[in-house]
Amino acid sequence: MVCSRDASTTAEAAWLELLAGLSRESSTCGPLEIDAMKLVWHADNLLEVDWLREILGDLVDDESTDLDLTCFDDDCIHVVSSNWHPLPAYEAYFRQCRTRCRRLVLLHTSDEWFSGGYALYRHFDAVIRNFATGLARHRGIWTIPEGYANGTRTGSVIRPATERRYVWSFTGEIKSSRADMAAALAPLTPHYLTSTASIHRGTGRKLSKVEFDDMLENTIFSPCPMGNAILETWRLYESLELGCIPLVETRSSLDYFTTLLGPHPIPSFGNWEQAQRYVRAMLQDRLSLLRTQSEISGWWRAKKHAVHAEIRAAVTGPSQHHALQRFGALARNRHPPLHEPLRLVELLRHQSSASLLRRIRRPAGPIRRIARESLRNLRA
Repeated sequence: MVCSRDASTTAEAAWLELLAGLSRESSTCGPLEIDAMKLVWHADNLLEVDWLREILGDLVDDESTDLDLTCFDDDCIHVVSSNWHPLPAYEAYFRQCRTRCRRLVLLHTSDEWFSGGYALYRHFDAVIRNFATGLARHRGIWTIPEGYANGTRTGSVIRPATERRYVWSFTGEIKSSRADMAAALAPLTPHYLTSTASIHRGTGRKLSKVEFDDMLENTIFSPCPMGNAILETWRLYESLELGCIPLVETRSSLDYFTTLLGPHPIPSFGNWEQAQRYVRAMLQDRLSLLRTQSEISGWWRAKKHAVHAEIRAAVTGPSQHHALQRFGALARNRHPPLHEPLRLVELLRHQSSASLLRRIRRPAGPIRRIARESLRNLRA
């Protein structure tokens, strides 16, 4: 059979394109001699910038902000936020990056709603994200703690628990399981409790960051109830930085912080009545109080070093591009309507029965956001 000149030229072009693709992949299939990467911010409204800079440390030697998606430099960590744009909005840009760049790492932040769009991960050699979920548990994906908010006082000398003014403190919206926390811990005095404006009341006072850190430095026990959607919040990491003994929640089907952090010494409770009994007992034993504070502070320092080492290994180690391509090809990642019921189940696992009932009775921002994203995914 005789092929036409046009057909032969087309076949040759396709073969050359295939070889070019194989060459690009082979250049990232093993460890690269990379000492540092460039950090590219594709969002400028992130509240965890200080944390990310600390935990990345000497892995980053340059930074740039690229809101227009024009950076095609080699060896970059690209930071995107689900609060800035949904992941599918970056599809064309990172598809082009994959063909032009030697090493691509994604740092995916602000996905506490498990909003989906994870097919985007297939373009990368490694993915680092915060907020642990079974929907993003796969080879090539590393989950790190959410960390503290910008401006948090770090590196200060830890004040001993026995020299602190408040048994416990909390400032923020009193919503979901926070109402149970406030009621259970109220008998423990002296304490500091303020409520910011919320669906429950139109008044309240929000502390400045300096005032908030001063409060934590004078707090022994820092209750860290769930946030807008899941159990993890900045408050845990701010409390750790300032030497408090955090108190966190577990659920009957979810020990979130053990999943995220591995074995840890942070006191964890199925309900806030259990936390109250624990605090009462600890206040009777000054030695145990100081020992627990020291153990948790030492563990947190070591944990941060371990997270940095894990990120460095992920970023500079063998490419996980093939594994992430398999992850991106999963039906639930390619078809948003299949992802939606799975993410709703995942979000429900973070709720207590009482907190879920409160959210249903007083639907507010979180419920509206979930409904908006659900409609978007179901229509996709």
